Amino acid sequence: MELIVISPEGVQLKETADRVTLPGTVGPFSVLRNHIPFVSTLEKGKIIYVRDKKIMNYSIDGGIMFVEDNIVHVMIE
Repeated sequence: MELIVISPEGVQLKETADRVTLPGTVGPFSVLRNHIPFVSTLEKGKIIYVRDKKIMNYSIDGGIMFVEDNIVHVMIE
């Protein structure tokens, strides 16, 4: 699946991932391939994603996200 992090300045991160874990407002959650579409708010923390068995992360100060068609869209400020 694809992970895209977008800020007002443009695309900050665009990666392929096997799993994405996000800092949800009510707690962290993970997204896998073929996940049902949904929307969530995010708090300050790290987006942790796994690609080819390597764990990587990207720090955010909060935002919103939605997942649809194997694309995780994260909007940050």
